[in-house]
Formats: sequence, structure tokens, C-alpha cells
Amino acid sequence: MPVKMHIEKNLKEYKAVIFDLDGTLYFQNQLRIRMAIRLLGYYAFHPFQIKDLMLLRKFRFVREKWDTWRVPEEWKTWSMDQAQYEYVAKKMKSTRERVERIVEKWMYEQPLKTLFKCRDEKLAYLMTSLREEGIPVLVYSDYPVEKKLKALEIRADGMYSALDKEIMSLKPEPKGLMEILRQWKLKPSEAVMIGDRDSKDGQAARNVGMDYIILEKRRGKRELLYEQLWK
Repeated sequence: MPVKMHIEKNLKEYKAVIFDLDGTLYFQNQLRIRMAIRLLGYYAFHPFQIKDLMLLRKFRFVREKWDTWRVPEEWKTWSMDQAQYEYVAKKMKSTRERVERIVEKWMYEQPLKTLFKCRDEKLAYLMTSLREEGIPVLVYSDYPVEKKLKALEIRADGMYSALDKEIMSLKPEPKGLMEILRQWKLKPSEAVMIGDRDSKDGQAARNVGMDYIILEKRRGKRELLYEQLWK
């Protein structure tokens, strides 16, 4: 079983706390159930568009494993998301424009309508508490951040995505965390990463020598951890 936590001090003794977004600031299983209902409801009345579901599945798989794919040399001048749209389009015999349109709708836009209902209230309170004590709260995700934070009604002192031109790298690659530390003039020992996946968030932190906390995905188990950490 992987190590779930490595912290050397009390949370409020760090100079910055970096949060993952998806599956961390909200309960992802709840969101997935709500979105599955929306998808099924929509495509029940649009059966001729059912291939969209396969496009979505393929895109999610490609995004998760992107650093392992070999792409044409000319694509390397593109932004990461555009290269991924093109890759999926070719694999699924579709067009980049269609893949982008479907992904934008079902992965970026539609979830915003129900995201707040899945919010981790205790974690949102912790983030507010940290900011009130003058500790920067930073959010770093493999996906776009700004609209999701707005939907969650959560404020942060810095927002970072794998798609940012200064990063262009997915966790657990250390580039994103290194860029955040550089911008905030911090040493790895002065910040802590809080996420929900050890293979992504935990490993990214270990790759730069940063402390980390990996939260449970289930609400009950997560709240037991909170009782230990926030007391």
C-alpha cells in the first residue's frame, strides 16, 4: 500500500499550501454519478451521437497517459490540449474540432452546473482559514482551474494548470510544482501538496522533495483523516 502522507510540521507552519483540484476540492464519485445521469439523459434522446461517449472516454485516457504517447514532431509546437484533441481525432476517425467541442461541453462546461453540490465543505473552510492567517493557498491541476474554482466558490492566491505555457507537463512530472515554487520563491520544504492520488499528486511532491497529504476519496474516511490533521 503506498505512503499516503509525509508532513514534517503542522499545516499552518508551511509558507504555502498547494491543492490539487479534481477529486480533492470536491468528491469526484458524486460528480461522476451526477454527470452519468446527465449523459444518459442526453444521449437517450440523441442516439445517433452516441460515438461522443467513446470520444470522451478516449480523451480522458489519453490525457491521463499523455507523457507515454509518441506524437509527431510537428505536434510538439502545439499546445498540449490541441495536440491531444488531434491525437484522439485521428484514433477515433473524427475531427479535432469535434473532439474539442465534445470535451469542452461534457468535461469542462456541464460539470460546472453541479460542481458546488459535490464540494468538500471542510476543505473549503480550511482553505479560507489558511488565507485568513496569511498562508498562500495555491491550486494546481492537470485540467483548467479558473472556472471550476469559481463554480466551487473557492478563492485561491494562485491558479496553475498543466496546460499553462510555463508548465506543459502532467503530474507526476515535477515541472509544475517546480514552477510554482520558483514563482513564489519557496524551497520545497516550505510548501506542502494536498491531493487525492498518490500516483499523481504524491509522486509529483516526492519528485521535488516536498511534503504531501493524500486524501481519501470517500467522505467518511476523509473526515477521519481531517480529525487527525486539523485538531
